Amino acid sequence: GGEAVAATLAGMPKRATYLICGMLNTKDIGGYLRPLAPHVTRLHAVSIPGEKATLPAAETEAAARDAGMAAVSSASVAEALAAIAAEDTAARVLICGSLYLAGTVLRENG
Repeated sequence: GGEAVAATLAGMPKRATYLICGMLNTKDIGGYLRPLAPHVTRLHAVSIPGEKATLPAAETEAAARDAGMAAVSSASVAEALAAIAAEDTAARVLICGSLYLAGTVLRENG
């Protein structure tokens, strides 16, 4: 879960790190996000396109804030990437949460 990702981020060179996160409503999002909070500049919450069990982006955003992160909602991964690039072209971006989100990103950009 989030502990493994947090440990990896802790071992990487320090730089602004942004998460683009979409989760299913069947998962413990707070438990996933809390370990990541110290390593994250901002989380961009997205809903997973085409997934009935997607957690709405606004709920992911709220969970990220509860976990101690700066967070915003984005309409899509593309919108989140554009916002991050406009703010920091050297940012590290991690797309995380559900494998369904990763599959969507790969299908659209593969």
